[in-house]
This record gives sequence, structure tokens and C-alpha cells, in this order.
Amino acid sequence: MSLPPIRRQIVVPAAADLAFAVFTSEIGRWWPVGAGHSVYGDWSTPAGGTVAFRDGRLVESGPSGATAVWGTVLDWEPPHRVRLSWHPGSEPTKASEVEVSFAPVTDTQTLVTLERRGWERFADPAAARAEYKQGWPFVLGEYVASVQRSDPGDGPVWLALMHTPGPAVGAAGVFAHPDFKEHVAFLRRLMERGVLVAAGPFPASGQGMTVLRLAAPADVTEYVRLAQETI
Repeated sequence: MSLPPIRRQIVVPAAADLAFAVFTSEIGRWWPVGAGHSVYGDWSTPAGGTVAFRDGRLVESGPSGATAVWGTVLDWEPPHRVRLSWHPGSEPTKASEVEVSFAPVTDTQTLVTLERRGWERFADPAAARAEYKQGWPFVLGEYVASVQRSDPGDGPVWLALMHTPGPAVGAAGVFAHPDFKEHVAFLRRLMERGVLVAAGPFPASGQGMTVLRLAAPADVTEYVRLAQETI
């Protein structure tokens, strides 16, 4: 069974070199190993494990000292792109792929795009894709919050959400997609919370952007998660 990749995009408040460094060199500081997104960690063991890139591999170290290889680096192009095989808790023969790219938006903002593909290698491709579709928003929320802590600045946090049509959007365009009403409802909830500054499409490209003004860096994780689960 051939299924489209999962693609998640976020704009982080940092230049591309810092965004890349936080995602790679500092991954052990923000990856939620104690929240079930790991081989050895879960909600009952919230501390003691970590994950890091070592010798061309992404490796988790558990609280007892045991290690698990999550994947092997296939491409390493700082500060633009990293691609690796992906098989946490599985053998390399069952690996899919994760690719993360970093594209400057301004001198202080970077569009980060994560793609997970290779679902045909799973026994149940559709179930595997559905599971990871729910997991990435939480993980990326932790990443964005870590970028913000690396360069917190002063005052409120401005968060730009980039909307790019994915593989499920047909020839009729995003406005004709049956799930577009969920995006409209999401914008309405943001307005009711008092955080929505602006939202709209870029007709020439088919993309769009939503701009939020959050009171504090601690709010970033929640709103990234809400955006990734809704739009």
C-alpha cells in the first residue's frame, strides 16, 4: 500500500543555523523521551533517558544505561537539511524515513518542514501513519518551545503558522477540501482566545499564513500542538 508522507510545517523564531542546531545538537534537551515518545521512557519514568546524534546515528540512552538506535543519518547538510532512516524500537530492515528541512523566512525566522515517509514497510501502513500523525504535533511543540528558550528575547511571542497544501488536496484546491471547515473553526477559536492577529491565503502559491501573538514563551507548545492537530 502506498500512502502519502506526513508533512508538518512550522515557523520558528530563529535563524536557520540556530533552528538546525536546536533540532540536532540539542535534541536531547527537548525531545519528550519521558512522555512515551521513546523506546525506554514512558509516563511512569519521566526522567533519566536522553537521545542524541552520535557517530552518524540517532541513539536513545535509557535510565539503566541501555541504548537503542532510532535511525542512521542519510543526509546531513547544516543548516539546510537532515534526513535519516527511522526505526525506534524496530530493526533497521523495517526503517522508514524522516527528513527535516530549514528554509529562512527572514533573518530571525525559519520555516521548518518535517516529512515522514515509507509507510509501505509496515505490516499495517494505514495504522502506522495514523499513529505518527498524532505524535508529531506534540514533539514539534516541544521543539518550538526549546528554540524560543534558546533565544527568548523580550516581551510577547509572535508565532507564524505557515499553511501549505499537502498530498490530500486535490485539483479543486484547499478551499474545496471537506476538512477546510475545521480550519475556519480553528481560526474562530483563536480569535475568541484573543491571540489571532492575522490570517489569510497567498493566492499565487496556494499557501497561507496565520499570525498569533502569545503572552509568554510557555504558550508556544500548546498552540503549535493545536495548529498541527487542526490544520
